[in-house]
Amino acid sequence: MSDEIIEELRKVKDGIADECAYDIDTLVDHLRAKDLSLGQKTVDLRAMKTDAQNRNRKNQRHETA
Repeated sequence: MSDEIIEELRKVKDGIADECAYDIDTLVDHLRAKDLSLGQKTVDLRAMKTDAQNRNRKNQRHETA
């Protein structure tokens, strides 16, 4: 059963890639437009990573002081 699911996911993935002519910029634009049309937000994890790095640096400064 899981093989059928994986195969279906690959077909969808390949179909989207083919629609976008395997161009990464076109693919990103397509996926962002799809998110917007569905009312979904894309989460930018870079901000979370930066916040975590800043907290770690702050903690390290306090530990060495």
